[in-house]
Amino acid sequence: MLVASPVPVAALACFAPLQSIMVAMYASEDNPQSDFATSKPASKERYNFGVVSTATRKSMQSNKRRDTKPEVKLRQLLRRMGYTGYRTDWAKAPGRPDVAFPGRKLAIFVMGCFWHRCPQCHMAVPKKNVDYWEAKFARNIERDQQNLRDLEAMGWKVLVLWEHQLKPKQLPETERIVWRFVRRPHDPLDPPDR
Repeated sequence: MLVASPVPVAALACFAPLQSIMVAMYASEDNPQSDFATSKPASKERYNFGVVSTATRKSMQSNKRRDTKPEVKLRQLLRRMGYTGYRTDWAKAPGRPDVAFPGRKLAIFVMGCFWHRCPQCHMAVPKKNVDYWEAKFARNIERDQQNLRDLEAMGWKVLVLWEHQLKPKQLPETERIVWRFVRRPHDPLDPPDR
């Protein structure tokens, strides 16, 4: 596994899509004994967000599962480098990698600094309902670590990028990291100057 910032694996957090988070918290009204991992909610209104405000609930439901700004920026970077043929939000791999090259067994996750608890950004835990948020982030971290282990056990190489690494100031360094991760054996070591 490659991590684009010097952080321990324990600090890695949620790269699973938000819907997976909500499905894990979902309890079927028809069958309270249902297996949470396989339950599929019929609508967003049935997700159980615990005790959070209406505004927080609405905000959480509006978070996109895919095509976030950092993901789009990564895909633009890959296209600019000449890499195509990848899959986005690929459901056949554990954790649904944001970008996957299935034939080469390469997975890239773009993790938002707040939801994924970036150790460099030191994002604060919301002051309301602290117990809920701490438990949520702990579950995210455990799930993410398990997804990384599962991918590596299947022979995949994994790159984890943080949202802040796709901001303009850090983009040149991130471009080098991504290039070295996805480059084919016949490609030069460093990306071409553009």
